[in-house]
Amino acid sequence: MVLIRRFEERVYRDYARPFRLPDGTLTFRIGGFCCLCSGQEAVAVGAAACYRRGVDVFVGTYRGHGWAIALGTNPRAVAAELYGRADGCCKGRGGGLHLFEAAVGNLGTYYVVGGQLPLGAGAAFAAAYRNTGGVAFVVMGDGAVDQGTFSETLNLAALMGLPAVFILEDNGVAMGTKLHRHSAETDLVKRGSVFGMPARGFDGNDVEAVVREVGEAAERARAGDGPTFLVARTFRLRGFSMSDPLKYRTREEQWAAQGRDPIRVYGDILRERGVIDSGAMDCLAREVEAEVDDALTFAEGGSDPRVEDRFDNVVSERYPFSADSGARSRGGRASLT
Repeated sequence: MVLIRRFEERVYRDYARPFRLPDGTLTFRIGGFCCLCSGQEAVAVGAAACYRRGVDVFVGTYRGHGWAIALGTNPRAVAAELYGRADGCCKGRGGGLHLFEAAVGNLGTYYVVGGQLPLGAGAAFAAAYRNTGGVAFVVMGDGAVDQGTFSETLNLAALMGLPAVFILEDNGVAMGTKLHRHSAETDLVKRGSVFGMPARGFDGNDVEAVVREVGEAAERARAGDGPTFLVARTFRLRGFSMSDPLKYRTREEQWAAQGRDPIRVYGDILRERGVIDSGAMDCLAREVEAEVDDALTFAEGGSDPRVEDRFDNVVSERYPFSADSGARSRGGRASLT
């Protein structure tokens, strides 16, 4: 959790800090949107403790830096992707909102709200069909419950008994819209309880609670007992994106959230148990700082994707055409190859 938090703090700084190119042009190291998960780290870290790399798979939301790192993607590869470098986990083509790495079973983070849910069900179906023993970890935000894909996917997953764990990161806000303004039923556990699968809510800022709940749901799926819907109640300390002024949060809400910071909460628990002391925490902080420094230095010194490679990995559909007409009619319109 400390690594994810520190990584995102540095990303926040680099995203907002402009620099000049040799020709004098003012630009930024990280482009596009940048959606941070600060405050929600316990959900990703706790779930990752139940995740079997090489067997299980994951699909998630655009707020995915923490998930990628927790599941095992090297912070260098994540940082390079944010910088648009060829050494990024998507070769610099996805950016911070689209992080993939097949080697760890990460089938992608997606910017379209709810768009990842059918893909997660497909991955779960593939695991069952191939009898791999794998589970699909399907992560969403609370805004996804208002999408048609939510109902369609959970209904199909329950109907087919798919090995999936649906994890909703409930931070109380869909982008900038508070829960009571976008959902007539504000208890999101109830929104998922109507699909014939177990549905439970818990404190998503308690990493041990996350391990317990996700672990139980994953074992249920592995045993062939079908999917589970989990609501991890948490709080994001940053805005929806870097340009979000957070006007929908009161100062009191922000201050209260600081008291529930998962890193602080778990640090206090470990101290009370005598597992760590202040010296150990300082040592951890130094190690994390060095790892983050290394990742961002690696990204900044990386090379851009080559222009010659711009069409690699692009899906192309080619249709046969008549030697006479040079085209094949599709719906009244010619499709040239």
